[in-house]
Formats: sequence, C-alpha cells, structure tokens
Amino acid sequence: MNRAITISREYGSGGREIGEKLARRLGIPFYDKELIAMIAKEGNIETSVLEANDEVDPDFDNYSPRQVPPDYQIAMTQRIYAAQATVIRNLNDKGPCVIVGRCADAILPDAVNIFVFSDMENRINRIMSLNPGLTREEAKASILAVDKRRKAYHEYYSTTQWGDMDAYDICLNSGLAGVEGCLEAALTYIKYVK
Repeated sequence: MNRAITISREYGSGGREIGEKLARRLGIPFYDKELIAMIAKEGNIETSVLEANDEVDPDFDNYSPRQVPPDYQIAMTQRIYAAQATVIRNLNDKGPCVIVGRCADAILPDAVNIFVFSDMENRINRIMSLNPGLTREEAKASILAVDKRRKAYHEYYSTTQWGDMDAYDICLNSGLAGVEGCLEAALTYIKYVK
C-alpha cells in the first residue's frame, strides 16, 4: 500500500492508539503530537504558541500585533494551518505513514481516511482510565469540549463534515469492536486498497 493513512477520531475513542498500532503493524511512520515541532519549524512559530492554538478554529481576535487593519492581518491559527498542511503534504510525499488528526483527511483526500468513534459510556470509561483523578462528569465535559473543538476546526478548513461517514473510507466503532477489533478491521480494509 502506497498511501498515507489518516485517523480522525472522537475524543476517548482510542483513535490515537489504533493509529499507533496500525503504523507499527504496517512498519510505517506514525505522526500525532510529533507534528508540533515539525509545524513550528516550518511556520517559524514558537512551540508554546503552536500548542496553545493546536487544532482550534481561527480566532479572529488573535491577530499579530502589527498596526494594520484587521483585514490585512493573518490569524495565527491560519498561519499554523498553512504550515501544518505543508508538513503533512511533505510527509505524504516521502511515503506511507499514519497521521492522526490535524485535518489530515482534508489535506490528503487521496489517503485512506479512517474515522474512529464510540458510544459516550465507553469514551468516559477510557478517559477516566487514562486520567484517574477525573470524575465521570469531568470526563464527559472534557469529551464534549474536545469534540466540539475538533468539529469546528475540521469544518472550518474542510468541505466535509467531521464524523460524517460519507467523508471517510472506513468508520470504526471502538465501543463495539475494541481497539484490537478496529485495528484488525483497518488492516483488512487496507490490504485491499489499491
């Protein structure tokens, strides 16, 4: 298989873990948080600024401090997205890899684009297992906030709706199949991709 694989995911669905395992099984590079340093370098953006604006839709109050009308200023999030798109395309040009999040599915429409989702109860349990100090209410609030942010970000930069099955090559329900079941389903699907 000579294509990149992108993983979009609901928060708490295990999409990152599936992506890591998929890359390992296929023997190809995996990119998620590792992209931050690459994007910072490409866009000449401080890492702390990039992390604060990671996967958020443009904030039109977050302009550079130059004294020019706002119509001529570029929002920091748009600058980050441009650097991000360049990095993701460059990684794709180097060969197959797995990229989690960051609108990679919109940037690489010819990749194998996967969406991982799950029911709320399984997502709450997963987030609580990864963050033992959280209450159920805090875990659910975190899930809703992250998903809202991801949806807004994706839909700002993409012509497709985040989570809409028509926008992806394969959608995997980790609440039913678990991480390992989703991994095996993805591997089987990828085996037949030309």
